[in-house]
Amino acid sequence: MVHKSLPRRIGVVDQSSAGWTAAGIYSRMMLKSLASICDQTGIELYFLSSGAPDTGDKSINAERIQLASADYLPGERQIRRSLGMSDKSRSLKGEARLRNLLHLADNSDAFSVAQKNKIDVLLPLLDVPPWEVAPKLIGWIPDLQHVYLPEFFAEAELQKRDVTIQRLTERATLIMLSSHAARKDFVSFAPQGEKKARVLSFPSLLAFESLSENPQSGRAKFNLPEKFAMVANQFWAHKNHEAVVSAAAQLRDRGITVPIVMTGLPVDHRDHSNSNFSSLLQAIASAGLNSQVTILGQVSYADLINLMRTAAVIIQPSRFEGWSTIVQDAKALGRSIICSDIAVHREQAPAALGFFPCEEPDMLADLLAEHWGNLEPGPELETEAKALSAEIKVARRHAEALLGICREACA
Repeated sequence: MVHKSLPRRIGVVDQSSAGWTAAGIYSRMMLKSLASICDQTGIELYFLSSGAPDTGDKSINAERIQLASADYLPGERQIRRSLGMSDKSRSLKGEARLRNLLHLADNSDAFSVAQKNKIDVLLPLLDVPPWEVAPKLIGWIPDLQHVYLPEFFAEAELQKRDVTIQRLTERATLIMLSSHAARKDFVSFAPQGEKKARVLSFPSLLAFESLSENPQSGRAKFNLPEKFAMVANQFWAHKNHEAVVSAAAQLRDRGITVPIVMTGLPVDHRDHSNSNFSSLLQAIASAGLNSQVTILGQVSYADLINLMRTAAVIIQPSRFEGWSTIVQDAKALGRSIICSDIAVHREQAPAALGFFPCEEPDMLADLLAEHWGNLEPGPELETEAKALSAEIKVARRHAEALLGICREACA
């Protein structure tokens, strides 16, 4: 029997984005984490998504609610047809506020749909409406990169992010931060939100999924060398890929060849001309590393994990993170990691091979020179099995803490 203080229904909102791979992985992880514990408590779990309907993971006891890509206002469909306008692909500016004032349902709006389905608590939310809704709202602030690296954002986006965080601070019931470093940044930016802040570091999705029986398939598929270092970040300016290229060039000049494989979506929504990616390609060519650095672009999740399993070392050179999905995956696989020296990496991967200042690729070169000779390509199956076993325990604690946050929000 479920205790009265428990939420009866929890809704997980799919935050998948065409330009942000990690958000989709995070959404799947949250759903699987809650599914692993909700069955034991009698809580009904819902997944609200506007993505293409699919059969989904049959092992997850969660009901999918399909959000419409856009919902028509009364009479809007007829007006569009009479004017020869195309079908509606997204909500009109100001439409959400109008619907709220007129009490009109919106099948494309997660908050409206959650209310209609009597969902008690909704998460993880990157934004919330500026009016009251029935479900309790748990916000998620991935990081406050724009506050510390404003040079990577247009002024309009800086203002939008500021307003969104302030709205979350004011209207969300609780706010999740993925690290103590991110919480510190949040409290500095919005001290009035300190009492709502909850740190919940997330586990790897690998804690909930089976590994491929043939980890070498990715390396064979892409004709990669047996031993390579890997960078698995989207090609955003703050991810700092050029530091790895500079380090590889320095090592080459010392007589040390370190093949580099880079995966990730080769676009940045903040960089419409793709100048950062162009600069990276030019840096590789200028350094004479075309045969040594392989850029694969975005690969499937299965290929990504198989490449990580076989890499000799995974390098995370990013200038800013809230909690790195790639670092967590590397830990779950027992792979060696070298990270940039930022607070969250120290928090997340204290056992990394080493840390280097973001703007000092020579120190990355020194770390690779020190360790490369002793590093072996993976997978090392015994180490991998132990690491995955430890990550499953992390995931269990995460599920308990996540349910605890949902309960707290509904108390």
